[in-house]
Amino acid sequence: GKKADLVIGNVLPLRQMPEGTVACCVEQRIGDHGTFARTGGNYVTVVAHNDDSGKTKIRLPSGAKKSVNSKCRAMVGIIAGGGRMDKPMLKA
Repeated sequence: GKKADLVIGNVLPLRQMPEGTVACCVEQRIGDHGTFARTGGNYVTVVAHNDDSGKTKIRLPSGAKKSVNSKCRAMVGIIAGGGRMDKPMLKA
């Protein structure tokens, strides 16, 4: 919620996260329950806040930068399971 601390696993509005915060499951529009960085090991980084326009700039897992509403929520931290593609898949 809005009064939660900046601790891994808490969901906060982007405007309450300082620059450089790593987050996942970020909403593209307010209330869409998370669109960006939802798969294992993925995360977005909060790059900058623009208080005049109410937008926050984030860096997506692809490296692209996107501007979303600062009221959009995100979960602090990285989703587990990041090394699942490192192990080769063998046949029985």
